[in-house]
Amino acid sequence: MNAGLTSTATPRVNEDFAPIQHWVIAHAVQEASTLHKSVEDALASLYLPNLQKLFSQMACVSKFTPSDAAPLDFLMPHEAAPQIMGAKPTLGKEALMTPCHWQVGMNDVVLLQPEELALNETESRQLLSAMQPYFQEDGLAVVYESPLIWRVSADLLEGLPLASIDRVVGQSIKAWMPEHQHAKKLQRLQSEMQMLLYQHPVNDERSFNGRWTVNSFWLHRNLDQLYPNPSEFAVVTDLRNTDLSSNLKLWQQAWEHIDATLGASLCQALDHPQSVTLTLCSDTSWRHYRPQPATWRNKLQRWLRPVSVNKELHALSSGVSAS
Repeated sequence: MNAGLTSTATPRVNEDFAPIQHWVIAHAVQEASTLHKSVEDALASLYLPNLQKLFSQMACVSKFTPSDAAPLDFLMPHEAAPQIMGAKPTLGKEALMTPCHWQVGMNDVVLLQPEELALNETESRQLLSAMQPYFQEDGLAVVYESPLIWRVSADLLEGLPLASIDRVVGQSIKAWMPEHQHAKKLQRLQSEMQMLLYQHPVNDERSFNGRWTVNSFWLHRNLDQLYPNPSEFAVVTDLRNTDLSSNLKLWQQAWEHIDATLGASLCQALDHPQSVTLTLCSDTSWRHYRPQPATWRNKLQRWLRPVSVNKELHALSSGVSAS
């Protein structure tokens, strides 16, 4: 992942720790509407034998696709998926702050993808140093971690829903600003930072070189902050920076790695047998799978309607039934 936004390597099911019961694969496929080429062609090129074997023993028992009646949550689907297992997200006093660029238009303000800034450590530290007195005045303790990640601790963050940055990128920020009393202080602070950073030397230099300036920040939480003590679930985020529409080969390689590691381990777990479940997530939807008993009815249903990875990913991308 570029410039410091956090990620997670694919773990195995049982590597010297207690077996994990629930596995979540984030960013499994893009929404069909965002793809420049045929979803069917892209998915048909995947060869994932372990996950195919896994799906031959599992069924989709629940799914979520957003609608006007069920608006998107401030969490990404993979961040909300642990709730299927009964885990509750913690909205505590800790969060992440990402320096970013807000593109101001006639009618809205859009958040630019932070990685596009290509912000380096020197620039990031200089910007943080200029902003620190304002943060401290409002009770925010901010510590540098990487160019795009500053760690924040503040009482006013407790109980405050913060939209995932992946949820907001490329969209108007208005719909994702938290409606909370404490949020007003943060929104004022964001406005102050826009004025402070307007003529900062770092931005002057970036503008001179034709680069995006840093004119604000976005607050969000990572999985460790949302679920500080996970024991029954793990989230795989290897696919976060792969783009099916622009780099099919990279997307295939990431899936093949997941199949060779997590897929193989899940197959072994079911053979023992261990109780494991799987949830596939796009940027707006999820599909949850559980093992099915080997009854004659289930075998007949699988024979009449065979389950495949390609079909399930297509269903996730399109927000429709796989059958």
